[in-house]
Amino acid sequence: MGWGWVIVQVALFVGYGYTLVATPSGEWGVWRWLGVPLLGAGALIGLLAVAQHGTKLTPLPEPNPSLGLLHRGVYQHIRHPMYLGVLLMAFGGALLSQKVWGLVFALALTVFFNLKAREEERRLVRTYPDYTTYQQRTGRFLPRWNKDA
Repeated sequence: MGWGWVIVQVALFVGYGYTLVATPSGEWGVWRWLGVPLLGAGALIGLLAVAQHGTKLTPLPEPNPSLGLLHRGVYQHIRHPMYLGVLLMAFGGALLSQKVWGLVFALALTVFFNLKAREEERRLVRTYPDYTTYQQRTGRFLPRWNKDA
């Protein structure tokens, strides 16, 4: 169940990787260096999230009940930090390599991960009754700064 999500995700990653290797680079001057902090931030956030998941990580949008609801570390502020990490690295890699098609694929990944996160959240609400409260406190990809939320 949910393997269609994985297939689309792999296809987007392959397309993104191909654009970084096989398409011509632009001349973006100093703008390309914005990719470096994005790559670093994405790697850090992604690695922290993966470390908190441990061996129970799955590419499927179906919640793993044995994992329980994570709401510590980066998950205390962001519901989908792994997706955020991947997106930051995708935009960072496209900027650093100066690839227009890399940016197009990074945008496509943004749309894809937003849709996948919505589906995953529908399933999480069914699995964990307190997930709705967690959603109100945290942002999907960015922290919520509103202290009342």
